[in-house]
Amino acid sequence: MSASPSLSTNAQLLGEFIAGSRSNSAPTEVIDAARLCLADWLAVAIGARDEDAGRVVRDTVAGWKSQGRSTVLFGEAAAAPMAALANGTLAHCLDFDDTYVPGITHTSAPVWAAVLALGQAQGADAKGMLEAFLTGFEVSARAGYGLGQALTSRGLHSTGVFGRIGAAAASAKLLGLDAGRSAHALAAAATQAGGLAGSFGTMAKPFHAGKAAMDGVLSAELAAGGLVAAPGLLDQGGMDRALIQDGTHRFKTPEFQGWEILNNSFKPYAACHLVHPSVDAAFGAGIAPLQIKSAHARVSPLAMQMTGLVNGRPDTPLAAKFDLRYCIALALHGHPVSAADFREPWLPDAAVLATAERIEASVDPEIGFAAATLAIETFDGARKSIDIKAAKGDPANPVGWHDMWSKFDGLVAPVLGVGTRGLFEIVRDFGHGASVADITRIIAQIPPTPRH
Repeated sequence: MSASPSLSTNAQLLGEFIAGSRSNSAPTEVIDAARLCLADWLAVAIGARDEDAGRVVRDTVAGWKSQGRSTVLFGEAAAAPMAALANGTLAHCLDFDDTYVPGITHTSAPVWAAVLALGQAQGADAKGMLEAFLTGFEVSARAGYGLGQALTSRGLHSTGVFGRIGAAAASAKLLGLDAGRSAHALAAAATQAGGLAGSFGTMAKPFHAGKAAMDGVLSAELAAGGLVAAPGLLDQGGMDRALIQDGTHRFKTPEFQGWEILNNSFKPYAACHLVHPSVDAAFGAGIAPLQIKSAHARVSPLAMQMTGLVNGRPDTPLAAKFDLRYCIALALHGHPVSAADFREPWLPDAAVLATAERIEASVDPEIGFAAATLAIETFDGARKSIDIKAAKGDPANPVGWHDMWSKFDGLVAPVLGVGTRGLFEIVRDFGHGASVADITRIIAQIPPTPRH
C-alpha cells in the first residue's frame, strides 16, 4: 500500500469530526431535526414512486443484479452503492426535498440515501444511522457554507458537489473510519464532484442526487480498503479553485461549534426553492386572477438566473418547476403548488398560462434567497404589494411536525393508503424504538410500478 500523505488542515479537522463522538451525543432538538429530515426524505421518495427518472435508474440498478441486502424503494434488494443511487435519485425526483440554503444543497436526498443503504448493509441500528446522518449533514454544510450560490451561478449543481461530501462523511462514520481514512473518503468524493445546472428541469437533475449518494458510499468503502486520495482538495486552492476559478470564493476552515442542521429549510411547494418566496407572495395577494392586469415579481439575482428567465409556458412538468412566472400564476389561481400540479400527462390550465403571461420579473440585488416582492395592478387601477421576508420553511419561518404531517400525508397517502399515519409515527420514534426494519416492512406493502 502507498504511504498516505500527511493531512492538510481542513481534511484533518473534517476527518477528526467524522471519527469523533460529537454526533453521538447531539442535543434532543438536533436529533429531532434529523428525524424531520428523514420524514421529508421518505415523503418525497414515496411520493415519487411513479416518476420516470426514478423508474429508469431503479430498472438500471435491477439489471446490474448486484448482491446485497440494502433496500431499493419499490425494487429488489441490492448492494449498498446501487441502492443509494436508486433511492437518492427517487428522493430528488419531485424537487420537493429539503435545502440547506447557505450551501444551496439538497443535503438529505443523497445523505439519507447513503445512510439507509450502507446502514442496512452494515447492520447499523437506528441510533447509529441518525448519528451518521448528522455527521454527513454537518460536514456537507461546513464544506458548502457560502459557496452554493457561487457554484450555481457558474452552472454547477451544489447537491452534486457537497451532497457527495456529506454522503462520504456519513458513510465513513458508519464504517467506523479513523480521521485519516475519513479524510481520504472525503477526498475521493471531492475528485468525483459534479453536476451541471444546465440539467435543471430534466431527469438528470435528480440523478445528480442519486450519483452523489452512490459515490459517497463508494468513496468511504474505497478509503476503508486503503485508497489514498488527495486530501488537499478540501483546503483553499483545492476543489474550490477548480470549481470557482476566479478566486472570489474559497473554502473556510471548518468549525463545529453549532449545528447547521438547525438552519435547514423544508419545501412546502413541489418546485424549485428559488420560487418559494414569490409563491408565498402570490398566496397572500387575495386577488382573483381575472382582476389582475399585471404583476411584477422582484427576486434575488440567483432566483432570476435560474427561474425568472423563462416565459411562463413550460413544455414539461419538470420545466414548470423552474418557471417563476408559471409557479406564481399557479398560486394566484389557488393551486397548492404540490406534486399533483406537476404530473404527467402535462396539460397545463389555459387560464394559468394566460395569467403567467401578465407576470414580469426583475432582479433586486438587495433581496435574499428566501425573500421576494410581488406588486399587482388590477384592471380597475388598484395596486397591492406583498413583501415576503422569509419564505415558509426557511429557518426564520420554520415548519414543525404538524406542517410535516400535512406534507407527508399529501405525498404518501395516495401511494400507501391507510398505513401512512403509522409510517409517520415510526419516523417520529426512529431511534427510540422504531427501526429501519419497521419502515421497510410498511413500504414493502406498496406495489412497484410496472417496468416499461
